[in-house]
Amino acid sequence: MIAAPFWHPAGASAFLLDWDGVLAETSLDFGPLRRRYFGGRRVPLLEAAEGLPEEERRAFHRDVEALEMEGARQATLVPGADELLGWLAERGLPWAVVSRNFRGAMEEAASRIGLVLPPVTLSRDDGPVKPAPEALWRASDALGVDPSSAVFVGDFLYDLIGARRAGMRSVLVQRADPSWIDWPDVAFPALTDLVDSLSDPEPLVPWEYRDLVRERGRPWLERAWGLSVSLAEAEADPIGCALEMASLGVGRLTVPPGATLSPLQWKASAALARRWMGEPLSLAVGHLIGERYPLVSVVEQEGGEVEIAPWLGGVLR
Repeated sequence: MIAAPFWHPAGASAFLLDWDGVLAETSLDFGPLRRRYFGGRRVPLLEAAEGLPEEERRAFHRDVEALEMEGARQATLVPGADELLGWLAERGLPWAVVSRNFRGAMEEAASRIGLVLPPVTLSRDDGPVKPAPEALWRASDALGVDPSSAVFVGDFLYDLIGARRAGMRSVLVQRADPSWIDWPDVAFPALTDLVDSLSDPEPLVPWEYRDLVRERGRPWLERAWGLSVSLAEAEADPIGCALEMASLGVGRLTVPPGATLSPLQWKASAALARRWMGEPLSLAVGHLIGERYPLVSVVEQEGGEVEIAPWLGGVLR
């Protein structure tokens, strides 16, 4: 069992999978469409098409569907896909497919490769598409899991952006683009490498602690994670203090019971909306910390003040 502050996709309670490039390989080339409709610019095609004149937009959608169907008729199973789905089945883990493709092409490709689409399969026919977080929230809700406990496996930047926006861990497979390295929690050269890792998981450093471990090493994170640090009720900037503690790897923050976020404390924080003024301090701190450091616990204080460990206090002075 891998415990916080480390993680591994093997510990996820559900898997959300991209379709093209993760399960089915259709080798789509959107270059001609980019040149025809957008002067060759690398724009998000579906979103950019909304700005085209109506007739041109309709022509674009006809062309992109024709391209996807052509690719679907030549689809092959991505190596490792059967093994991944078998691993999920053995453990009884729910999974879904979330794709920007249109459903007709997905169904055609699925029949070609002999794969049955899961009950929770979202295409662009079903509403907002990645990287909009709503697509991932809808899928995780349909699976009955919280987004924070799920993992998204994709092969493209929009998969990773969507997962970040949705508060979901992400795994990059099949692609090695250096410009994407800041987005996923972990990257594997191929889907088969992910399957191998699932069978023999090792503790991985989550995305939010990557820079900390690079600068100070894993032993630092392990030691800091065991600390419980209290925020004083009179702290001028409790939000900033909490963020600093969490950024240094502290695993538990306690807040004085009954304390609320004062106007002056809100002014000291540029990260919180006005609606948080007067709200319980534990909720305000928990909201922001949960966005950036989801593994950290924020609770109301039960005992006395907790001293900062000397080695950590030296960093803050």
